[in-house]
Amino acid sequence: MKSSFHGKIDEIPGVYADNFENAEHQNARAYFLSHYHTDHIQGLHSRELIEVLIKNNVTIYATELTAAIINDNKNDERIMKHVKGLKMGSTLITLPRIQENNTPEFCFTVTLIPAGHCAGSTMFLFSTGSSNILFTGDFRINESDLPKYKQLHNNEKPIKIDALYIDTTFLNTKYDYFPKRSESVEKMLYEIKKWLNLNEMSAIALHTSAKYGYEFVFNEIYKHLNIKVYVGSERWRFYSTIPHLVPGVTNEETKIHLCRNRSENASHKSCIQQCYGNYLFIHLSAMKWQHCKEEICSVRNEASTRLDVCFATHCSKAELEYFVDYLKPNKVVGFPNEFNVRKRSIFVDKEIVNKKVKVDKKVDKIMLKLMFE
Repeated sequence: MKSSFHGKIDEIPGVYADNFENAEHQNARAYFLSHYHTDHIQGLHSRELIEVLIKNNVTIYATELTAAIINDNKNDERIMKHVKGLKMGSTLITLPRIQENNTPEFCFTVTLIPAGHCAGSTMFLFSTGSSNILFTGDFRINESDLPKYKQLHNNEKPIKIDALYIDTTFLNTKYDYFPKRSESVEKMLYEIKKWLNLNEMSAIALHTSAKYGYEFVFNEIYKHLNIKVYVGSERWRFYSTIPHLVPGVTNEETKIHLCRNRSENASHKSCIQQCYGNYLFIHLSAMKWQHCKEEICSVRNEASTRLDVCFATHCSKAELEYFVDYLKPNKVVGFPNEFNVRKRSIFVDKEIVNKKVKVDKKVDKIMLKLMFE
């Protein structure tokens, strides 16, 4: 798996985010990890990184939940001595002095901001006193929700962002729009309930595109249908440590299980011991939902026993462009795709002032707690 981002935060020498490769050549003074997905943790569990962390007294900063995930997946006990879990909000960071070239200590503030991508995910706002640098990691923020992020505002106006490092996974005209996840899940729940009512042998197989990021789905199923989602021993080992965040999963088999299969035609014997005869295979993803429109349903039957659900944990193209237009940063670095500022007539005050955005009064507290804490 290739890293999504090269890692280097140019404005703060020695600071790297979401890339731990070539550690002995980076002269890193601190690492930051936005979330635990494969394309953001390259090199994290390497011997090379461990040696650098120990030799130079370097710390890896992440949310408390992501730190717990690192601990659950570690292959060397020593790494946890250099991992520090941070709470949401602001923390003063001190970069250690480098004796070899007589580089002095350096202090700055990092503010963790909810990323809405997966459990434990965060954005990092670095403030040095002279500049603000925002690193989004992978994120999903609807246009109507952006004014609610107080950390990005001062007196209800967007703060000055000198450099923006932004996730551009879906910066493509094919993905101009994604429905809200809550809308997709609501329609999915309707289909699940209808399927389970068919007969006693009806069951559900859930297949997700990533290891983490679907905890909201599991919790909503449990909340509305009173059925927990069965997960395998590897996933349960971690989820069992945070039952207050993921009450919707269990290690006891139910009629709904997290499926290892990629096809509705495959056997479920590798997933569960008790197999049912009438499965609805549900695939949650975003990549295949090209040219999605608001008036088009966010779930569709690909076959009589298969339901595909649009569940996007990244911003759509329109959401990305609005986010950049709203903050008007002096510099934009897109990853994995370049964000070409010259091709867009951004940073025009009229565009922001004239575009009306409805702000929902009601906020889903369960989703906020799961995605943002």
